[in-house]
Amino acid sequence: MTSHPSDHIYLADKEVVSEVETLRTALPTWVISTVELVELAENAERAAAHINPATAERSRNLIIEVAEWQQKLNDWQQLDLSPRLLAELRILKATLDASMDEANAAANELKLFD
Repeated sequence: MTSHPSDHIYLADKEVVSEVETLRTALPTWVISTVELVELAENAERAAAHINPATAERSRNLIIEVAEWQQKLNDWQQLDLSPRLLAELRILKATLDASMDEANAAANELKLFD
């Protein structure tokens, strides 16, 4: 009896799916926070103002958290996962990558990591 590709059981899916739920929930908040960070950087540059230390810390934490999730997504993409889950991971990773590009540009303008 030969196995059919659709008969393949993706054991890693269950573990990854539970964590992906956390990512799906957090993603809209991260995107909004990133957009706010970009706006803050633009306004601070225009006003030649310094960023509030608490806001700077929140922004740094956002960037660090998103970077950690980007690494998790990279790691998960190396697992034997179902094609559906791999497609979702690629989409989530692309969204995080775009958000991170924006956040890093804003953080650079605000000199958050200097």
